[in-house]
Amino acid sequence: MDSAIDYLFGTGDGHTTSWVSAADVDLDGDGTADAVRLDFDGDGRRDDAMWDTDGDGTADVVAIDTDDDGRPDHHYRDNGAGVWGERTEDVSVGEPPVGHAPENPPAAGRVDAPPPRPAPAASTMDATVVRSEDLDGDGTADIEMTGDRRAGIPVAHRLYVDDDADGRFDHVLIDDDGDGVADVSCDSRSPRFDRR
Repeated sequence: MDSAIDYLFGTGDGHTTSWVSAADVDLDGDGTADAVRLDFDGDGRRDDAMWDTDGDGTADVVAIDTDDDGRPDHHYRDNGAGVWGERTEDVSVGEPPVGHAPENPPAAGRVDAPPPRPAPAASTMDATVVRSEDLDGDGTADIEMTGDRRAGIPVAHRLYVDDDADGRFDHVLIDDDGDGVADVSCDSRSPRFDRR
């Protein structure tokens, strides 16, 4: 399987937004990362996952941990509109594919998702992390987008960047007018850096 997984979100009106992220969790138990951790249900925890069950590089199931026990308990498929609303029971977390049994399979349904990385500083606006990525694979976020949700869709207002891989964000790009284009770039010394 490819190490990157495509997935898409939409509002059901035919317009979708595509994402590509590095696979970072193994849900089928074969020892290979086959899903992307994220916060699908908006509870502030990266304990859900977009899952590529057939290994083609595109997520076909969302696995949601509704009770926050670290194990996905609901699975949904997408009908092509990006709304992931078709409940499915035809997947099994933690069971390896037929003919492929790892020597030490993980506990069934276990998703070892780390807690979300804390915000760089106290928030003065009601914003949440809508996407966070570890681009260099060192276990800490290199970019983090904050914003809010509109009709259930994450909308980013700020993009924090750790450009020297020291585990702290160094710059922020700010979209002041909500048009999807950065209007201001500040470094960590700016008074606008920590204002969310």
